[in-house]
Amino acid sequence: MSTVLQLIAQSRHTHIPAAIEWLDAAGRKELQAELTARVRKFGEWRFATDHRHEITGLRVAGALCHGGAGQVATWLNRRELREPADAWADAKTVAGALRGRPLEWRADLARRLTAALRPPRGSSWSWRRQGGPPGFALARTMLLETGVEPEGDAFTVCWAWHAFVTGDLRNDPIAETMVPRLFDTEGASAPFRSTWESAAVTAFVDALHAEVKRGRLDRATVLDGTIGRFLIGGEARDLGMFVELRRRFEPGPDETPARDLVRCLPAGAANVADLAVGELRALDLAGRLDAGLFGEAVGALALRAEKKHVGAALKWISDTFKVTAADPVRAEGALLALADVFSAESSATRARAIRLAVKLGPSTETARAAVADAAVRLPADERAPLAERFGVTETAEEEVFTGVPLVSAPPLQPPIRTVPELVIELHDVQHTDDMDTFERVMAALVELSHHDRAAMVAGFKADFQPTAWEYFRTSGYVPDDPGWLLFWAAALIGEHADEGFRAKARKLLGLNPSFLDRLKHLALPPRDPDRGRTTPHARLFRQRALELVRMAAEGETRPCLLATPTLPGHLVDPETLLTRLEALGDREPFPADLTQALLRLPRDVDASVADRAEKIGGHGGRMVAEWIREGGLPDPVVEWTVKVTDRHGWIQRQPVVTMNPGRRLPDHISTLVTLSPDDEFNYWVRSRDIWAGTLPNHPEATAAYLLRWICVWADQSDPSGEAVIPLAVAPGPVGPLVAAAVVGAMGHQRAVQRSAAGEAFLALAGRPDFPAEGVGDAIRRLVTGDVLKLSRITEVLGQSADAGAHAAVWEVLSVALPGLLPDEGAKPRSGLGELLGVAVKAARVCGAKGKVPGLAELAARKGSSRVTMEARTLVKQLAD
Repeated sequence: MSTVLQLIAQSRHTHIPAAIEWLDAAGRKELQAELTARVRKFGEWRFATDHRHEITGLRVAGALCHGGAGQVATWLNRRELREPADAWADAKTVAGALRGRPLEWRADLARRLTAALRPPRGSSWSWRRQGGPPGFALARTMLLETGVEPEGDAFTVCWAWHAFVTGDLRNDPIAETMVPRLFDTEGASAPFRSTWESAAVTAFVDALHAEVKRGRLDRATVLDGTIGRFLIGGEARDLGMFVELRRRFEPGPDETPARDLVRCLPAGAANVADLAVGELRALDLAGRLDAGLFGEAVGALALRAEKKHVGAALKWISDTFKVTAADPVRAEGALLALADVFSAESSATRARAIRLAVKLGPSTETARAAVADAAVRLPADERAPLAERFGVTETAEEEVFTGVPLVSAPPLQPPIRTVPELVIELHDVQHTDDMDTFERVMAALVELSHHDRAAMVAGFKADFQPTAWEYFRTSGYVPDDPGWLLFWAAALIGEHADEGFRAKARKLLGLNPSFLDRLKHLALPPRDPDRGRTTPHARLFRQRALELVRMAAEGETRPCLLATPTLPGHLVDPETLLTRLEALGDREPFPADLTQALLRLPRDVDASVADRAEKIGGHGGRMVAEWIREGGLPDPVVEWTVKVTDRHGWIQRQPVVTMNPGRRLPDHISTLVTLSPDDEFNYWVRSRDIWAGTLPNHPEATAAYLLRWICVWADQSDPSGEAVIPLAVAPGPVGPLVAAAVVGAMGHQRAVQRSAAGEAFLALAGRPDFPAEGVGDAIRRLVTGDVLKLSRITEVLGQSADAGAHAAVWEVLSVALPGLLPDEGAKPRSGLGELLGVAVKAARVCGAKGKVPGLAELAARKGSSRVTMEARTLVKQLAD
């Protein structure tokens, strides 16, 4: 080891420049080669962990060995060297070592380092512990030393992260330059998104406010910047800090740009609209809001999706009624806004708008015509007060789409036919939860390696870097992730796998057991190490992937897999299965592959298929024949309830399922259809670990495992809505468990997942075996059991009704409502008014009649709350 490498290993950074200064050109070139070889070792995770203290020394030595600023920047930005143990100490050391270079050279390096910055994605905590985004510390240090003006959005975003983490603007020499850029740079709001770090956001806002008070930052620049940021738009979480900043500054009337604030109302985020309404109302109260802008403002609020903003428009008109009625321009704007409110779903909101419109009266012909046109679509009883005042003479029946199309399982994706296609899929298989992709990759690995192994090896050599396989050469265990397993199988199939690699793989897989391992298995019964840690669906799929790895490690090939789906809904055609069995010849089928193939046979298979399978012979043929003659997998007996658990004072409410197969089955199959309320498999799983394609004929059994996972993580980001769509279109019969799982997905916190749950509900509604009673019962039990929030479920049901499923929605609500209505004298639960509004619309469109237990008593209550008014409307609708 050279002297420089010894200094690096000992972290004696101050001695490195002197040691390199004594080297001639040849010596520096030799040192560069040694440094490069050392850096490459950092590609190994264990080495990088143990030798991270060497990174700063390597950065200093490499920078001093190179002459050009571009070469130095490339060295410092190497992936292996971008994250030293202490980024700011590293920046001080590297900048100090380069201080002997000319100022122009260092300025060039500073610009290159700044241009190479990449803002962090998401909210990774690793770089926060290190003092900032990778590369920022050195780039900032070099900019300050050389006086170069910072450029680029990436630097601004990194500076925002740094300022957010440190919270120190007073001692930041470039704060005057960077703060105005926060308002114009996309991504600069990323640090301030996290709601659990609101204290840090408040601290940053306070620090910025303090700098303005000191005169270091311009108040007008900050206030104008917030307005400009609002006009750019974005999500509420991206704009939250800017909203808080403007509130903290408490702008006066002269600092309130009314026209720009009105422009923020139509499509601005909810928190921006709240702020704009507050400032505009303050202007209006001071008599400084133009009448035309008032009309634009209330009109924009009336058309917003949030009910609170529609209510804000009505309250604004009501609170300023005398001023509005006296000014024809204001009155016209108010009436145009009220006409838009007539289309609101809430009958209480419509009634309030009608009362205000009648009270105002037609101020202009334009306003009268707008109110009259909107009124014709109102129900007759609501339209009556407007008829005489505004001359409503015609009625128009609203055209509403009704009916739900029959949705079937999607068609199969085309198989992978060529090696280049397989290489692309193998690149992506690590980053997907799409089980259909896994199935296609598995089938292609087996078939292509059997029919044209030479082409596969050549393709892997051409398209994969050798380092792609290095993980498996150094790994000392069998990975859990199926994507890694398939990647490992590909490495063993290709010529990247020498005999030493194959021997190690066989040992890890237990194919070459030691004497002690053989003795242990003789003394102890075999155990499943994964049991209790993940789901049986995931264990079965992992076993299927392991079978491919074992096949590749042994150098064996197969013409095909038995379980690859051939029919929509992940089914396997019986005739195709027999053909595949015949193609195996004398080879015995893989156990897990055979099990999955049996589970994918259609529910009704002709007895002649069993006879033909028996003639094929072998273990596979006999298993297929026996499976068909016994009727396949029976429908399990399934029940569920809501379990309340006290975990050291924390009350947990979650659905639990009891499921048993009804008759004795082999253990490896029985576990898929057996579940008890006490089963506690690891719920840190992904949706692919409970996949409908494992048991396509028995979606109820899959839903039994999904239900608790969906409800437990309803307030997380797991894709529960996407997980229930395959259940809703599965070829097997659906029932109360699938219904409950879909309802659980309706209660997800994310709108995109609720939308997917709505897609699943529409698919259920189009089935002849639509479990309406199961859906309604699940809504009642999960809401009254405080497992899910009613408002989220209501949103999905409302969207489903708008999509044409009015009859299905009413069928569900007629079951759910009796259990959700309050007892006599009790307070209605939150969100009940909105649910009753959806029920009113669905019942009106589908012409429902009858009685809902407890609804008449609720309608008879005094008051004009939304719950009471919607109950009265529904009672009348069902009686007419």
